[in-house]
Amino acid sequence: MLRRVPILCAALFLTAQTPQPAATVASAPASPPAVISSFSVHNAALQHYTFDVNARIALLTFPWIRFTLHGHGTYTRGGDYSVHFDNVPWFGRGYDTMPMSALDVTNWTSLYTMSVAGSQGNVTTLSMHDVKKSPLVEARAQIDPTQGLLQVLWTYDYGGHVKLTIVPLTVGGFSFPSTEEAEIVMPNYRAMAWATFSNYQVATRTASPASDTGKR
Repeated sequence: MLRRVPILCAALFLTAQTPQPAATVASAPASPPAVISSFSVHNAALQHYTFDVNARIALLTFPWIRFTLHGHGTYTRGGDYSVHFDNVPWFGRGYDTMPMSALDVTNWTSLYTMSVAGSQGNVTTLSMHDVKKSPLVEARAQIDPTQGLLQVLWTYDYGGHVKLTIVPLTVGGFSFPSTEEAEIVMPNYRAMAWATFSNYQVATRTASPASDTGKR
């Protein structure tokens, strides 16, 4: 189990890969469906995007593994949504290519029951529970309609939690992750993971591909 933990940590970086609209909104939507719907409407023109990712993994308990992953991802509306790592260590065999459709924010309404746990300014915190029974006690997601997904905290019934923090970057009118940090705390191990995303290429229905020259 411990030998596969670092690769699973890397997968956590991709929870925020679905772009959010970088539009100005005066106040946060009042309900979970409204939060998700605002993303879907503004993303209607998005057809395809690719990106590069560099991730550093550190297991903070024995065997204190440290290593770096390099990879690239692709998203096509109604098609493939996955990430491929080019240099997966031998103990992570089988995790070199990972499908990510279940981590698409626009799919959350079918995966979770949701309620609004609070709001501060434009940031809305959603409380989410798996539709199907699982070890997940709760997931809390902080979403800013002007920037997208900022943080997710997953808490599990066996005493573990995972916290993902995202710094956004605007590319082609959409908000993507620029960097991400994941804190993984489980009963028998602790780990940290950091990722940097670059070279976003975005294609829409009405525009040519845009590079990652957008600003934060």
